[in-house]
Amino acid sequence: MSTDKTVITGGPIITMDGTYGDLPQGAILIEGDSIVAVTANADDFAGVDAQRIDTAGGYILPGLIDSHRYTWMALLRAISADQSLMQFLATTFYGIGSIMRPEDAAAASMVGALEALDAGVTTIFDCHDCVNSPDHARADVEALRASGIRSVYAYGMQAYDYQPPAFHSHGERLADAARLRAEHFGSDNDLSRMAMLYSDFGILPFEETAAEIRAVRDLGIVGASHTGAATSSILLRGLRELNDRELLLPGHLHIHCPALHDWEWQLIADTGGKVTIAPETEMQMGMGHPPFRAALDHGLAPGISTDIVCVGSGDLFSQLRIGLQFQRCLDHDATHARGTMPATVGLGVRDALTWATHNSADVIGLGDVVGSLTPGKKADVIVVRPRMDLVRSSYPLGSVVLQSTAADVDTVLVNGVVRKRHGALVGYDLDAVRRNANAALDRIEKAAAALPAYTDQEVYGWFTQAERSASANFARAYQQ
Repeated sequence: MSTDKTVITGGPIITMDGTYGDLPQGAILIEGDSIVAVTANADDFAGVDAQRIDTAGGYILPGLIDSHRYTWMALLRAISADQSLMQFLATTFYGIGSIMRPEDAAAASMVGALEALDAGVTTIFDCHDCVNSPDHARADVEALRASGIRSVYAYGMQAYDYQPPAFHSHGERLADAARLRAEHFGSDNDLSRMAMLYSDFGILPFEETAAEIRAVRDLGIVGASHTGAATSSILLRGLRELNDRELLLPGHLHIHCPALHDWEWQLIADTGGKVTIAPETEMQMGMGHPPFRAALDHGLAPGISTDIVCVGSGDLFSQLRIGLQFQRCLDHDATHARGTMPATVGLGVRDALTWATHNSADVIGLGDVVGSLTPGKKADVIVVRPRMDLVRSSYPLGSVVLQSTAADVDTVLVNGVVRKRHGALVGYDLDAVRRNANAALDRIEKAAAALPAYTDQEVYGWFTQAERSASANFARAYQQ
């Protein structure tokens, strides 16, 4: 039997491809790392010499794509469950970020990647703010590659109070990013690509923000920013200033965006920007309403993300449900305000699944690689099989989006390689991962006990001072 070919069959196929649509009983033929054929009749592949994956009772669909995830915080489960954005930034983000060592970051990256795979997420845009040293970045990349997940590693330009400091200037950090690109990301055909996560807009002098964006352009990678993530605040804004200096590059990935005004949305659309939304953290942390409707109204195709397990779920199905149903509620509110009841539901479950497939693939620069079960694309495929399989679904797509969890993910293939089968990850020493992760968490918790504690008033004062600095930093866009 050939080990290079695989046929997946036995259940309804949700291809997310406009040509093939939804197939009640079809099959997918994989050769090596790619999909070579999709058919509505499984008998078409009956004579093919291949290993076979029977998915009877399950639904076959493209691997989900998380377009904004932080594996470096994957060890800190639920630590920020009751925190606002201000509290999270002042304590978890800047506090614990300042004590993360390379080995801690590597342990976290492995845990975060495996958690994603287990949940049917085959591709992540991994935001590694916490590059405290060159060793941190290399450890992160090695861990992601060892996990077998498809990743876009976003090298973070954020600076922490890490001791002893490995970088003594903004320029040194930029130079290290360029070295990482040259030494570890020479080919864009690998499972792992590189991007850059900009320093939060407003916290640095404008010319340093400009230097980051120019570096992204020169390196030929995707640049991402937390944009408009604090409603009523000047922090994380500056789009007009960036545009006036021709620094809103095509493909710029804007994360969150609930605080943006109409003209800011139009700037993103006009400059070829992309958007990804993280419903759970945006709603909890006081960032504002997840802006799916605003993105759609401006012709943008939003991606979706889990963000951080410090707060909520690493299960992307949960984000689909929260995002879809919350936006439906907002849409209905607009109808109620006119004194009538909604006659229809605008956004559908296919729209939501598109956020986690087509759209998220596109916003991270992989639209021609993954995001649908299309011949020629990479073989990133998952099978969702309901645990209580007592009766078949009347609408498989609806069941996938509104009634599934990570526990229902039966099978995961990335690049044609099986990473999960019969509901369990395969090919990993999970006991060793667990021991390593808990040892890292022990060290982090011990070091974190020595970090300063802040009152709510002190946190608020810190945030408002950052806003004053942002006003001055944005103004420097117009200084010659």
